[in-house]
Amino acid sequence: MTFRAGFVAIVGLPNVGKSTLLNAFLGERLAAVTPRAQTTQRRLLGIHSDETSQVVFIDTPGLLEPRYTLHRSMREEALSALEDADLVLAVADAGFEPSLDWADEFVHSVRVPKLLCLNKIDRVEVSGREALWARFAGGGWDGVYGTFATKGEGVPELLEALCARLPESPPLYPVDELSDAPVRHFVAEMIRETCLEELADEVPYAVAVRIEEFRVRKRGRPTYIEALIHVEKESQKGIVVGAGGRTIRKLGSRSRRKIERFLGGQVYLQLRVKVLPNWRRKTHHLRVLGFRVPARES
Repeated sequence: MTFRAGFVAIVGLPNVGKSTLLNAFLGERLAAVTPRAQTTQRRLLGIHSDETSQVVFIDTPGLLEPRYTLHRSMREEALSALEDADLVLAVADAGFEPSLDWADEFVHSVRVPKLLCLNKIDRVEVSGREALWARFAGGGWDGVYGTFATKGEGVPELLEALCARLPESPPLYPVDELSDAPVRHFVAEMIRETCLEELADEVPYAVAVRIEEFRVRKRGRPTYIEALIHVEKESQKGIVVGAGGRTIRKLGSRSRRKIERFLGGQVYLQLRVKVLPNWRRKTHHLRVLGFRVPARES
């Protein structure tokens, strides 16, 4: 039996559903997902394995015009994934014209095989879908597929098409692994995801989370996790903490429940907040927080 394996880069504009699609492929909630654009800040490997294939998905930050150093870091993360990919999965929001225009332009920018996923297809009337397919069919894509990723619709068919186009190869990772990222990464992302969900306006985008301590205790005692929430200003710290510590307690309670579901056991979560001035614009801060530093700024 022929076995196929390879890397598939998932790319697209912010907020088109790339991370939701990754979670749907894997059947696990690995990538942070919120209604906010730019939820994904760095690339993440997600691994799908079955009897005949292994797809190593590279989930990437949304391709956006960078306004500061963190944005440039995110863009480099996305573009570097294209260099490693055997296959590119471009994701566009089927109901958002700028995203469709992006797909029209992107198709000419990469030479490896590429599929187009028109996600959020539920936003398009059934009567209008034929014209949408006609717009992209034969336009340089190796296949065009429609999905409603939050409901899982169209996902199995797209996954099958991806697997069929991978090169013949033995598995690239152990077949029981879902990602190459450490558990600490997912814990930090769950806390940051909760901040994105709970905090208003610009504050969530100024949040970075670093796990200071992760200790698995024996004899059924809760896993001890201490996390540091970085913000850029004292005023933001006050918002994260909240009056009488109300907000940070809520963030901790919601994050803890997510982490416990992920780890399958009880967790004691300790959150602290620290100001790291202008961390999104300073390369040395980005390095400390584990981000890729843009080449021309390193």
